[in-house]
Amino acid sequence: MPRLFSRQELTLRPSPAARLRAMASRRPRTPTERERQAEEQRGMMARLESWGATLAERFGLRYKALLAERDGVNGHYGICYEDGEIRIRLRHATSGRLLKESSLVDTLCHELAHLEHMNHGKRFRRLYVRILEDARSLGIYRPGPERDGRLRQGSLFGPDSCGTGKRR
Repeated sequence: MPRLFSRQELTLRPSPAARLRAMASRRPRTPTERERQAEEQRGMMARLESWGATLAERFGLRYKALLAERDGVNGHYGICYEDGEIRIRLRHATSGRLLKESSLVDTLCHELAHLEHMNHGKRFRRLYVRILEDARSLGIYRPGPERDGRLRQGSLFGPDSCGTGKRR
């Protein structure tokens, strides 16, 4: 016997309003750890990009790009390539936690100084300290309290900590 309507056409479907009510009653999906970390990194990179642009302009420096370092790279905190690309490692090598903002800004200032001097000589160190002091005066760089008259973060990127193996 022929049918006028198919089974699908005879099936009752919820109205659009009922579908919306059902969707609204569901619990929101909790982001995965990976999604949470990615969002955390996007926020931090947005701040670093803004601060980097401000500091670079104030010192007449130009860079090609400011990017987060790839996962798994643990040999350095940041790197500045000759073409002007700067990469900054955002996460701690062993814990995987986001590094402190002051450490990231310190790294940013260090790499910005490399745009002018691709070494760790005296002129590089002088420029690096000037950029860091300017960042502090703008409220971008906020290191922890001083100990023994030395900045807490300042020693992190001293000449013997930059991967050069040279001491003063």
